[in-house]
Amino acid sequence: EFCEDKVTDCFDCAKAENCPILNELYLKYFKKNGVNHYETRNKGTVHLKNALNELTGAEWLYFTKTLLTTSYSSKYAHEIRKAHGANKPPELMKHLIGFFTKGGDRVLDPFAGVGGTLIGAAIAIPPRECVGIEINPKWVHIYNEVIETCNSQGENLRKHELIQGDCLEVLKTFDDEYFQFIVTDPPYNLHLEKTMCNGQYEEFANRKTDYDMRSDNPRDLANAVSYEGYLDSMERVLEQCFRVLQSKRYMAIIIRNAYQDGEYMFTHVDIARRAKAQGFIPKGEIVWYEAGTRLRPYGYPYAYVPNISH
Repeated sequence: EFCEDKVTDCFDCAKAENCPILNELYLKYFKKNGVNHYETRNKGTVHLKNALNELTGAEWLYFTKTLLTTSYSSKYAHEIRKAHGANKPPELMKHLIGFFTKGGDRVLDPFAGVGGTLIGAAIAIPPRECVGIEINPKWVHIYNEVIETCNSQGENLRKHELIQGDCLEVLKTFDDEYFQFIVTDPPYNLHLEKTMCNGQYEEFANRKTDYDMRSDNPRDLANAVSYEGYLDSMERVLEQCFRVLQSKRYMAIIIRNAYQDGEYMFTHVDIARRAKAQGFIPKGEIVWYEAGTRLRPYGYPYAYVPNISH
């Protein structure tokens, strides 16, 4: 049965298993001289030479799209995790971990926050080993509370190690090439008092927030006195990350651009340049958009100020 869907939709189609077009491609390119170059898996096939992950060709191809739109449900004690204004969905972290690792690989998150990466490693199939580092004891406490809450509700999540401390110091305790994947969500920029505060300022009535993201720790990268100082600190972290990451493996950085003092700042570009200076090779970028992100009337009605929703 033929259909008129886009080719890129074929891999998610319920008819894929019996599709004559996909079957023809399989016979032509993947089964030569009677040799099956793939091993069978529930939802497809995994190439025998795939040393990176445990995904089928269709799953691999789907991941390589440079635009990722998601709408994750509020699972895994989101009502507790949302105290951290930049907490990442565990399902997103599972998505990244699933592509860049195999079962048994070790994952590191040097800016672990409330543990989205650690939960992502716990729900990966199969689960991965994971270590997180977090400077703020408040977020470490919340992670522990999240695991207890989830497990009391029958989730049966493994509690991975979340080390409370300065990642620049903690990273030095790991051996060279100890981890197979690093994924992290660092501070995007400096935390400005009136934009990262709890409450509402009269002169910024449109910036009401329930989040309190600021800390008093001078070692917190978000408390750097300048943008260049923030980048310098990030580069020192990246230097250590490169050392503890296994050769020819990957690091994924979730970073958002910023708008400060009337200027748009391409933070992701600056971080990529600093990473390259420490030995990393840029491999690409994925624009992640969480559907339903709240829009705020920044600048209205005087000037254009973007809602940075990716």
